[in-house]
Amino acid sequence: MRKTGRKARREEMSPGRIEYIEAARQRLYNRRLRRTALLVALVAAVVIYLTGVVNTSIMALEDLTDTVRIALMPEQGFPQQTGAGEVYQAEQLGGSFVVLGSEGCTVFADSGARLNTVGAGYARPALAAGGNSFVLYSRSGSELRVESRTRELYTRQTAGHIYLCALSDGGELAVATDDVRKLALLTVYDAAREELLTWSLTTAEGVPMRMAFSPDGTQLAVATLTAQGGAVVSNLYLLNLRAGEPQLLAAEAGSTPLELVWQSNARLLAVYDSHAALYGSDGGARARRDFGGAQTAAVAAENGSLAVLFGDGPSSGVLLTDGELNVRYEGAVPSAHGIACGADAFYLLCDSSVECFGLDGVYRWSCPLDARPQALLAGEGLYVFAGNLVQRITPPEEEG
Repeated sequence: MRKTGRKARREEMSPGRIEYIEAARQRLYNRRLRRTALLVALVAAVVIYLTGVVNTSIMALEDLTDTVRIALMPEQGFPQQTGAGEVYQAEQLGGSFVVLGSEGCTVFADSGARLNTVGAGYARPALAAGGNSFVLYSRSGSELRVESRTRELYTRQTAGHIYLCALSDGGELAVATDDVRKLALLTVYDAAREELLTWSLTTAEGVPMRMAFSPDGTQLAVATLTAQGGAVVSNLYLLNLRAGEPQLLAAEAGSTPLELVWQSNARLLAVYDSHAALYGSDGGARARRDFGGAQTAAVAAENGSLAVLFGDGPSSGVLLTDGELNVRYEGAVPSAHGIACGADAFYLLCDSSVECFGLDGVYRWSCPLDARPQALLAGEGLYVFAGNLVQRITPPEEEG
């Protein structure tokens, strides 16, 4: 009996012919699989676009790309030329840091590699960091630019002159400008770069001087300055970005706001030239620490601690507190013009050195420098900016 059908034809084929046909079928299957994957990707892209999260998705992908690229970069080492000139600000980013000076803005990896150089040419430049990005703007100008660690993300023109900007870890942007109708206009943009809300501030509410987003980007703390009855008054507002109504937390007569730091989504630390206060996101006051009338020279609110440097003459004093504003150390220190806080120590910027003290005020070590230090970052590493150089400090106990 003779067999018929596909099975018979298969048995009559040579092994080479069968192998060829199987390979062709596999190629056809792979093409169909690729087409299906492409179709799924296109549908996902359409869904992302229609739901309005396309920009945030792109930003997340770019951020991941930057992180991988930085991690794979070879060690360059320190010191490095900053090219920034006189240092105005230095802020920590993820695996990197940004320095702004009179000559421009530069981003370095923690390994010493130069990641980005921005020469905006602003007359009065300032920056605010959020997560792995930062906003660079011109105070009294009308342009801002948001930068990642390696590239420009976008620029924006404002109708009024810029007072202040803030950037959240998730990409929300707050911009305070002057307003011809009232006094100031605060505009908040979401991570997709769309306008989320606006708030027109009157003379009674004041001009924004400090702003800070909560870690989850749902709240914005705003400290303003105004004049009432011949006295300077600082108002502290909490703006819920979902509800959109500002809540007045405090009105401080005769005080100037210096720092706003969120310890968590529920705890806000406000530092003034005369005192520090801790508030809950529910509007309640948690703690307060007065500075006793001493002249505030510098403050650092980092790593769960608050460090305040007093005095501008031949001697200085330091107040160090924990997250609840309980005193950890209070006493005299060498004359200094700057201070920074680490996880287990605080650092003084002196005329020609960086001095390290434990959180209990006990002296640890000194790092001499060839030029006057202008700024210091105390994150995963210690980076000091002096002259036109940035260098990494290795504590004596870690050497070798």
